[in-house]
Amino acid sequence: MLNRSSPIPLYHQLGEEITRLIDTGVWSPKTQLPSERELCEQFGISRITVRQTLHQLVSEGRLVRAHGRGTFVAHAPLRKWLLPLVGFTEDIASRGQKPGAHVLAFEAVQPPPAVAEELQLKEGERAIVLKRLRLADGLPMAVETVHAPEKLFPGLLQENLEDHSFYGLLRRRYGIEPGRASQSWQAVACPRPDARLLGIRTGSPVLQIGRTTFERSGRPFEHLQSFFRGDRYVYMAELGERADERLGLATAAVAR
Repeated sequence: MLNRSSPIPLYHQLGEEITRLIDTGVWSPKTQLPSERELCEQFGISRITVRQTLHQLVSEGRLVRAHGRGTFVAHAPLRKWLLPLVGFTEDIASRGQKPGAHVLAFEAVQPPPAVAEELQLKEGERAIVLKRLRLADGLPMAVETVHAPEKLFPGLLQENLEDHSFYGLLRRRYGIEPGRASQSWQAVACPRPDARLLGIRTGSPVLQIGRTTFERSGRPFEHLQSFFRGDRYVYMAELGERADERLGLATAAVAR
């Protein structure tokens, strides 16, 4: 029960109790919460307090609301360490989950100037664009768009990349091994087409990731842009004294 004599607000106490039930596995992902009325009766609090708590936990991504159905426990977000440099398929498989990919576009194009510059392409050189919806255990996680120099990958467009690893194919057929990458992260409002694919509302916050990946010789072979669901994917890094040398990370302050 909640402690009414505590200086901690009741809505916060209720939030801590619901979080405890989730973290200890009493309420697993997809579990439907009791109704607002049932929570009021169980904890002896007002409906306003219950709604305030649920609203807060929904905004934090711990709960999700389904219109006309109720409130449910959200899936715990996957936590990805910045290193080592691996592809989505390898990362998801290492967690014991089933990676998947639905191909949305796969063709040779004239890349945007910024992408051509990142890939060190000469004027007129084309890139292969591969756009896919990335899945983990069948759940949409990210919309990923990759540009790769056409000249480096003859015959690539004949390959099947539906539910297959792009990095695995590059290693197996072209002998490409990722050496390093330059990557950026930014919280943005999800565009309408990508929001529809991810199963979220237009304008919902997502993590936009931009990355240029280099093979061990130093030649760029991939430019990637992804929109990741912020409630299902968390990037992590271990920081400490001189962590930039130990982990090979670089930080920059950007004024916008």
